[in-house]
Amino acid sequence: MSTIFLSGLFVQPLTLRVEEWVGEGKLSEEDLERSLGSDARALLDHGMDRADWAPLEVVESLVALAAMQLGGETGLADWAREIALDWREREGIRELFERARSLVDGPGFLVTQLGEALLRDCRWEYEGGRAHFSVRLLGFESATPQLKALLGSLLARLVEQSAGADLDVRLAGVDASELVLFADRPGRTSFDPTSESRLFRAALVAHP
Repeated sequence: MSTIFLSGLFVQPLTLRVEEWVGEGKLSEEDLERSLGSDARALLDHGMDRADWAPLEVVESLVALAAMQLGGETGLADWAREIALDWREREGIRELFERARSLVDGPGFLVTQLGEALLRDCRWEYEGGRAHFSVRLLGFESATPQLKALLGSLLARLVEQSAGADLDVRLAGVDASELVLFADRPGRTSFDPTSESRLFRAALVAHP
């Protein structure tokens, strides 16, 4: 499988936060030299357009630097909530929210569409509907737990914002080869994925 790439949309919050820490004296030039390779340093120094893509291994060093400052995976997950709140009115994200709210398979639709915006060359498997869904990222075994925690938490918080307070989106597989996002609405019976919205379910299957 080819190398997974992450979009500038995902990378921009990392570079902006690192720049803030440097400006506040929380990170030094020596810290950057020690932690970042030349490609990651170029992203930090020159920025990255939202439509551009960076290889997973380059982004990993920025995530590791953020994890060091924020206190590991828990800190990254908390930060993901801040990023999600900042993104909800962004052009493109807002339109996805509106489309998702009108669909039976809205939560799963939103996860996969956001995943396409953040990741390239990563496969997805989906099942579910409005009351239940699970989305699995396949071939993600080379990603670190830190990057999986940040990415998965960001997707989860965005879906919760769109779907409403009664949908609790959770993560599994941060330390495994597959990252899984899943949720059930309280009080709903188990969802039979063959019983509704087959058209949208077909549209949500990952590209080969």
